[in-house]
Amino acid sequence: MQQTRNQSAPRPSDAPEAYVPGPDADRVLIFGSGPAVGWGVLTNEIALPGSLARALSLRTGRGTNVELVADMRITVGNALPTLRAIDTSQFDVIVVVLGANDAVKLLPLPTWREQLSAVLSSLDQKTSGQSRTFVTAIPPVETIPGFASGLGRIVAAHALQMNEVTARLCDSSNATFVPLPAVEPTNALGVRDGQTYRKWAATIADIMVPQLDELKSLKEIRALEMNYLVVEIRRELVERTIDERLLVNVVNAAALLE
Repeated sequence: MQQTRNQSAPRPSDAPEAYVPGPDADRVLIFGSGPAVGWGVLTNEIALPGSLARALSLRTGRGTNVELVADMRITVGNALPTLRAIDTSQFDVIVVVLGANDAVKLLPLPTWREQLSAVLSSLDQKTSGQSRTFVTAIPPVETIPGFASGLGRIVAAHALQMNEVTARLCDSSNATFVPLPAVEPTNALGVRDGQTYRKWAATIADIMVPQLDELKSLKEIRALEMNYLVVEIRRELVERTIDERLLVNVVNAAALLE
């Protein structure tokens, strides 16, 4: 019943992206389901992509490009094929939003651990340390209408256990766990609204920005080192060319003396 009600709630139908203009723009991918889908609002400008783009640019002073790959059917068990088809090398940051569907199904914790570990390992291999991965918690289930009693309490308790597993997995990998606060809906329908996504985006951005700034600094250092290497190679090639020309001139002079 609850899943049907959620799926009838408004959700964005516009382009799965958001953009804040500015220098040296950060490139962000949001991947997954649940909060990534944007239930409760009609545009991604208000949902997580737009909210996160604005939150990041406000904190960094840089531009932000956010791309969204989200589907309400994505679970931790079927995420890998979709994720593998994405060119993750173009992003500075990847935000993984999984678990809501799995919590409702009471996915066993060992299965959650194994399948989420496979997702994080795949990202680690695809990015080769060139980007940062953040994994959001399953948001507090009790704030969703219909989950305040009965089976809802069981799902909420299971989601908390899944979040604990996620946090430990992130601690032992190159990913960062991002808890999401409970936000009471302010609209008459009792579904997520702009305030919810703004608060979640602010939480994600506060945790993300220090690592994002560090990553930008590292990339700038690497770019300077690469430029220096290119200059040195060119200088060596020029010197080698001069030496070769000098050798040719000596050989020609010697031939004239014979």
